[in-house]
Amino acid sequence: MFSFGKDKQTARVVSEFYINAINVMRGAEGLSSYSPIDEHEKFRIEYWALEEAKLQRMPKPKELATRIALVTGAASGIGKAIAERLVAEGAVVAVADLNLDKAQEAAAEIGGPDQAVGVVVDVSDESAVEKAVDETLLAFGGLDIVINNAGLSLSKSLLETSEKDWDLQHNVMAKGSFLVSKAAAAALIEQNLGGDIIYISSKNSVFAGPNNIAYSATKADQAHQVRLLAAELGEHQIRVNGINPDGVVQGSGIFASGWGANRAKTYGIPEEDLGKFYAQRTILKREVLPENVANAAFALLSHNLSHTTGLHVPVDACVAAAFLR
Repeated sequence: MFSFGKDKQTARVVSEFYINAINVMRGAEGLSSYSPIDEHEKFRIEYWALEEAKLQRMPKPKELATRIALVTGAASGIGKAIAERLVAEGAVVAVADLNLDKAQEAAAEIGGPDQAVGVVVDVSDESAVEKAVDETLLAFGGLDIVINNAGLSLSKSLLETSEKDWDLQHNVMAKGSFLVSKAAAAALIEQNLGGDIIYISSKNSVFAGPNNIAYSATKADQAHQVRLLAAELGEHQIRVNGINPDGVVQGSGIFASGWGANRAKTYGIPEEDLGKFYAQRTILKREVLPENVANAAFALLSHNLSHTTGLHVPVDACVAAAFLR
């Protein structure tokens, strides 16, 4: 049996009703025979006046209702904030992370199993990426939105950066986002319903700072992937856009894992003041928070920007040195 609806919950309820109907039929036939009500009574049940009035008072569907998203690196920070915003706007989300327990915990916080599920993924492993996409398809019945957010950061100078450091940084972000986009695009093209891919790049994709060679180089790689895939996938109505945040300290797994301490050392400030420091170097003097990036992601996915692809949206409180040229 295949059942479908505007979201997973509706599809599940439809199947439950049908299973109950089968049980009624089986019970009736155990006694004598089953006979459904006539068409006139069916019409009265489905279209009675009070039901019609109720339907007219129902709120408009949310902007992202019926849409299915896969967000990588979504157990914390920017990824989690994006997943939360997408669910709030009516989408369902596969919360993908390297740590399955954390992914499932985040999914449970965001919504029940009808709204969010946790899946494990190592984005540097092609088979793991394909499995995560398949799990998303099986959990919700399709795929519409992909957020390339998974990443890590190594803050080292050129002479301190080892070949291993370089490969790790590029395997997770440059190669990882390529693998996720490739697997997702295959599903999106087969569905023939269009879709959206968003890269969480960085202002570092255009901004040059010290002790950041591996991270910034791979962010520049991701930024150009946006342009290349926008040009290639447009014929399939798949839009590809990017977001360039400044350093998002709050709730960040990257900053908590040593990146924050290294960046604070580079700038000669206490680690706890890093968010304030980043804010003061911006024109707006505002700290960038995970929800600010989530707002930009929603804007790119909304109908208001339906004709936009290949765009990078700065979410950096205005760092002049990172102006797009």
